[in-house]
Amino acid sequence: MRTIMMTAAVAATLLFTACGSSKQTATAQQSKAPFGKTYQLPCAVYDTDEVFAATGIYRGSSYQKGECQLNALENAKQQVYAKYHHACEGMISNYGGSIGNNRGNDISTKMNRATDQIVKVVLNDIQACCIEFGEVQDDGHIECYVGIKVPKKALAEQTAKAVADILTPEEKNQIGFEEYKYRKDMEERMQKYREQK
Repeated sequence: MRTIMMTAAVAATLLFTACGSSKQTATAQQSKAPFGKTYQLPCAVYDTDEVFAATGIYRGSSYQKGECQLNALENAKQQVYAKYHHACEGMISNYGGSIGNNRGNDISTKMNRATDQIVKVVLNDIQACCIEFGEVQDDGHIECYVGIKVPKKALAEQTAKAVADILTPEEKNQIGFEEYKYRKDMEERMQKYREQK
């Protein structure tokens, strides 16, 4: 019985000592770097009032640098596409919802189709503003970073024109569509959109 109590006392002492030392180690580490080591993203570009920006990242074989670059560019385009839709969320449904029923859905569908078509055309023509490659890793892979910027005003203008072209005069009257006002509303929504950094 006495042996069991001695063993328990020794175990408790070791436990408290171990916990205390790990706290001291953690405190010492925190004082050096409270958030750990951080790195700046290569080709970092950020949204402004004038542009949507994105940095695409792709990891692939160092023997396929061109393929890595294309995939990183495609990743950046997908990010801008998502931002564009997020910034304009609800705008089209407001127009279609103004007349309701299936006719409103038909108009919304046409407007969405035109909007998607334009943003894809614009993104297809976008060139990288920055391209960087990481070092070759032990497994023979590299990371590629591609930054792009897409002008919001040009995107809003082209989108408004495409929507105006796809709607019939009757549909425009039904929803109170005016190309100039639509473009201005879209520009304003895009300007206000900023991705959280």
